[in-house]
Amino acid sequence: MSDHAPSLPHLRGHHGHFEAFCALMQQTAAGRFGPVWWGVWQQYIAPSLPDDGHVVDFGCGPGGFFASLRAHHPRVRLTGVEIQPAMLLAARELAQKLGAEVVEADLTQPLPLPDATADAAAAVMVLHEMPDPLPALREMHRVLKPGGALLLYDWTRQPLRTYLEGRVLDAEILQHFREHCLYTSDDLAFLAQNAGFEVQEVIGRKDNGYAMLALRRPA
Repeated sequence: MSDHAPSLPHLRGHHGHFEAFCALMQQTAAGRFGPVWWGVWQQYIAPSLPDDGHVVDFGCGPGGFFASLRAHHPRVRLTGVEIQPAMLLAARELAQKLGAEVVEADLTQPLPLPDATADAAAAVMVLHEMPDPLPALREMHRVLKPGGALLLYDWTRQPLRTYLEGRVLDAEILQHFREHCLYTSDDLAFLAQNAGFEVQEVIGRKDNGYAMLALRRPA
């Protein structure tokens, strides 16, 4: 693990204890990759994905998407990209069991993946981690084949009162609020368009505290 990855200092501040945050992401994965996720995936992403196609999970975390994807698309080639140390370890352990690959790479930097290699992709709770998400979106666009599709899922702007949900208002919560609630769903769509994507659909989730964006690299 390279401690020189530009994202790691920010992730240390945002995640706190890496192992504890990894465990939290494992515990909550089912809520992210439930029926709504798969309904959107089947409508907008799956048509771009051959039975033996290639899926890239950008910022795969501990691999919460892997098993669910295997259940829906058992023959696809699956590549995860991750840099956070605890997430990387957990994802690689799971990938070994599922016949997947995990690449250690920082999404803020050029990725060690060839041009136009993926038929479909996911980026879940990734963009809010980045002070400048455009380079990452451009890399996702580059890695997708023309006509390939990306499903992006992330936090969106909401009132502080709603965001708190009974938690104590303190400096740490305010820092997370600033990171999680920076962009509206329209902002995310605008960023994606500036990276070269076509926006197929924007779906608000959980009282519009989150958004799913079905994106496509033009053919």
